[in-house]
Amino acid sequence: MVLAALTLAACSGGKGDGDANELPNPRPSVVGTASGTMDTLTWALPLGEPNTIDPPNTAYYSSGLVANNLCESLLRLNADYSTSDGLASLSTPTPTTLRLKLRTDVTFWDGTPMTSADVVWSLEHTRKSIVGPLYENVKSIKAVDKHTVDLHLAQPDRLLPKEFASFSGSVQQKKFSEQAGDKLGTPGTGVMCTGPYRFESWKPGAGITLTANPKYWDTRNAAKASTVNLKFLTDSSALGQALKTGGVDGAYEVPASLVPALKDVDAGTLTLGSPSQQYVGLSPMRADGPLNTPELRKAFYMTINRSDLAKGPFHGAAEPNYTAVNTSAWDNPSTGDAGRKQWRKAYDEFAKERKDWGSSAAIAEAKKLAKSAGYDNKPITLAVPAGDQTFSQMAVLIRQQAGMAGFKVKIRSLDPARYSAATTDPAARTDIDLYMNLSFNVAPDPLEAVTTFVPGTYFNFIGYDNPEVTSLIAKARTAPDAAAGAHDLIAAQAKYEENYGFQALVQLNEISFLKKDLGGMTTSFAYLNQPSLASIGPKK
Repeated sequence: MVLAALTLAACSGGKGDGDANELPNPRPSVVGTASGTMDTLTWALPLGEPNTIDPPNTAYYSSGLVANNLCESLLRLNADYSTSDGLASLSTPTPTTLRLKLRTDVTFWDGTPMTSADVVWSLEHTRKSIVGPLYENVKSIKAVDKHTVDLHLAQPDRLLPKEFASFSGSVQQKKFSEQAGDKLGTPGTGVMCTGPYRFESWKPGAGITLTANPKYWDTRNAAKASTVNLKFLTDSSALGQALKTGGVDGAYEVPASLVPALKDVDAGTLTLGSPSQQYVGLSPMRADGPLNTPELRKAFYMTINRSDLAKGPFHGAAEPNYTAVNTSAWDNPSTGDAGRKQWRKAYDEFAKERKDWGSSAAIAEAKKLAKSAGYDNKPITLAVPAGDQTFSQMAVLIRQQAGMAGFKVKIRSLDPARYSAATTDPAARTDIDLYMNLSFNVAPDPLEAVTTFVPGTYFNFIGYDNPEVTSLIAKARTAPDAAAGAHDLIAAQAKYEENYGFQALVQLNEISFLKKDLGGMTTSFAYLNQPSLASIGPKK
């Protein structure tokens, strides 16, 4: 689970009309087929300028998009969230050994071949990054020969191999990276990688330019555009105008507020793509606040109509979610049919109960529960990012519905620094009771999503600590496959849900726009961990 703080703050707005029937449908993983090449692709970054393009530190939208069009992962994440061989193939000679067999025909942009030394350096670099905890079971990373790397584990680990298909498994050139030092991934230095695009330039505050890699090893997936110009368009009005007039060729993470304006335009195609690993959650932040017991938190959640949240503020570009784990974490090919059946059965039981929440009957019941649980009419402070109209609309709906049960909700809009600090500094959240946030999973696996159930992790602000739950999650991580681990994760979820802590309220679709006459765009959220711009070009 990765925190995506303020990802809507600069670009959301507008009032929802709640009419999902008029939205683009179906929701494909890829739009059109590119049959030709083009000179220049101009692409908008609605969430602004990257903070770095050093792959393992790009757990943010703009950073991830740019980095993954330059640097490739050991395995490939496909548009439907299945995985396949990439720079390497993966095998498991023993339950505690992961063996990476590298391709022998891959070169970096400077023409030097990729070897096991580069891979070892890259993985060790990742272990020191913000996603380093994913490698917690790794004892050592060793080069067996020039094109073979072994990872020796303290215990079997089912999650780590899936992370090889994300920025957590990206490969960079050892020599260049060591010489770059702390400047790796910065505007003046860039990176040295193997991808279909090369880093050309980055002018802070203005834009980034990528150029096609003429020596790209995978000729079938070579870049369609000779040049990509990336523009930082965080103003939603300017973005909408640019998309409608052809000022830019497309964008990912289009603000939900632009859905009504873009869904029927002739300039291009608006797509609500799935599967997506994005969701909006609500996190209790104080163990000693007005919602300090599971009964009080349950009463509060019973007032929220999640379907209304999906239809209104997000203009139908979202779906209600009824558990702490978002549905796309398990409802995807990597979970397997057997695993999905187990998760679906468990999810449907929660949904059956919670779909009625927010109704008159549920609110009446919530009012009784709140009274019997000792709610003392103290205000409940709900924090949202300042300037984010989508989140503000959600907060207003929650306040209205909770108020019907007698809860007094105070909405507090926090500036970017304070909003971000609330997640990392306990002193910055002493007066915040609930925290609304946008988040996403990197790997399509519930193992990543359930990290919030474990002490000391993101969103577990109230210090939930159940040894049984922690043990079940650890056991599931060592399971041989997703189906085998599903039983333990579902059991952990069942115990966690009794506490009514963090909840994923709505599952978001990936909102993207592509100019007419272009095709080949991945429209699922998998785009973030692919060289997704390389496949876009003129369609038939």
